[in-house]
This record gives sequence, C-alpha cells and structure tokens, in this order.
Amino acid sequence: MFLNLEMKIYPLLCNQVLLEKVWGGHSIHQWKYDVKTSETIGESWEIHTANIISNGEFEGKTLQEVIDMYPLEMTGRNEAIEFPLLVKILDAQEWLSVQVHPDDALALELEGESRGKTECWYILSAEPDATIQYDIKKGIGIDEYAASIEQGKPTEQLQFLTVKAGDVIYVPAGTVHAIGPGILLYELQQTSDTTYRLYDWDRPGLDGKLRELHIEKGLQCSRPGAGSFPYHQFPIQLDNHGNSMQVLVNEQYFILERVMIGTQSFACALNQKAKLITNIGDGEVHIIHDESTITLHTAHSAFLPAGLQQVQVLAPNGKGIILIACENAS
Repeated sequence: MFLNLEMKIYPLLCNQVLLEKVWGGHSIHQWKYDVKTSETIGESWEIHTANIISNGEFEGKTLQEVIDMYPLEMTGRNEAIEFPLLVKILDAQEWLSVQVHPDDALALELEGESRGKTECWYILSAEPDATIQYDIKKGIGIDEYAASIEQGKPTEQLQFLTVKAGDVIYVPAGTVHAIGPGILLYELQQTSDTTYRLYDWDRPGLDGKLRELHIEKGLQCSRPGAGSFPYHQFPIQLDNHGNSMQVLVNEQYFILERVMIGTQSFACALNQKAKLITNIGDGEVHIIHDESTITLHTAHSAFLPAGLQQVQVLAPNGKGIILIACENAS
C-alpha cells in the first residue's frame, strides 16, 4: 500500500544516453529525431538508474535519486536498491564482439558485483539475411570451444542464425552471443554492464587500438545450451477495447510484453511494480493519469512508478505499438 499522500507521482521521462560505438550506425538518432548524426551511435540507454529525469517535479534528478527518496512509490519495495532493469536500443552496422555475461554468482565471484547480466532482444528491423551469433554449436563443449580459440579459429564452433523484424531472442547469462550487421533492436536486461569479449573480429576500437579480450573469464562464464532459439511464443490476448497484448518473454528477472493499441485506450495496470514503456510505433502515444497527459514520441521511453496503480495509453493515430517491461520478482 502506498502511504505518501503528499507526493504526487507521475510518469517519468528520461534523457536518453547515446553512446558512440565502433560497430554502431545512424539509425537510432534518425529514428528518434529524424536527424542523422556524424557519430556512429550504437546504443541508446533509454531507462537506466543514472538517466536524468526530464519532466515534472523531479526534473534534473537521476532516476535512482528519486527511487532512493521514494522507494515504495517508485518500485513497490520498502527499501531503496539500484533499479535492477535497463532498457536500451541498439543499432548494429557491424558485428558486435562475440561476448558472454556472468550470472549473479559469477558476477559476485569475479567482479564483486551483486548482479549478473541476463538479457533479451526484440528485433525492430533487420536487413535481408541479417544474422546473429547465438550459443556454441550443439554438441560442442567448452574445452573444444577453447581449443578453437587457441588455434586461431574463434568462430568455427559458434552457431549463427538468421533473424527478422519481430523475432524475440532470450539471452540468459552464460550464452555466447553477438549481434550482426543491419539489425536495430530493443534490449531489456539486468542492470549490469559486465561483458567478457571472446573475439572482436581483429578490428581496432574507436581509439585505433584493439579492444581487450577476456578469454579466461569468458570461458568460465560460458554455459552452452543455456538459451534456445526460437523462443517460446505466447498467445495473443485481446482486451475489451480490441487492443492486442502478447507476452514476449517471461523469465526469472523480467517480463516483456508487446501491446498494439487501436482506436481506444489501453489500461495499463501497475500491480505494485514499476513498468517501463517504450514506443516502437510510427506515431506518438499519450500516457494519461489523473487528468494529465504525457506525450511519448516514437523511439522514446517512460518509467511508470509502481504507485500510479494504473494509466491509460492512447494512440491518436489508432496504430500504437508499445513494449512494456517489468520485474518478475515476487
């Protein structure tokens, strides 16, 4: 139950953080603002604890600062902890490194961090025959994979898969993976940036130097067969207004849903958990709460505090598409 009656909570907009990457492109900024940048932007950190709020009473504060002040109203927890989910948009115009992330136990053992990195992807767009690297080939163990790296054949034992727009890829910690060229995707993950590179295509980074590899730790974290592709497909459900809802991922750390909004509003219940909304449709959507309306433009995201209980999401053009993420913790 939310007891702080003096504080008026509301949907929070954040200033996204755009990161230049050696493998990045120009699609993210073009999609967000219809302007092409000279930098190769690889990532937009949409919702992250360090992002600065850009609207309302909390403008200028970081998301985490507000969570620390009002943990129950923001997250549904009585205690203030680092918000455990991170939403990104990625633009790969070249191969990302072949990499792996530790689980919670190994993150603590190897880095002294309390959280590992399990993630999932929703493919927003993909060029014909766009490819990801996902897991080691079936029947290949870590020793065989390690031997192929030592022999200078770091991709020989890896599995490569073709993907298309709308595909869902679940990447549990321990899965060796890489995103290939020509892919724009949404990523939901645990709040962690711990990455062990196993191979980086023998290319220089932005500074002209080869980027560091982390073979020993990466092999220690690798768990062949941890994930599967294609991911389980959940049924589509309709609400009373004809809006379609589909769970895309339902796993230990998070739930991700896609909602297609028609001519009537969609009622988004919070259920005492914060929810993270990203607008991936062609037009703006409106988030309505307590007779106030916040506009969420295409390719932008909002943090919905747990204490809101429910908001209405309206698509003025009758063709809204949003992704909604939340924790799957009890």
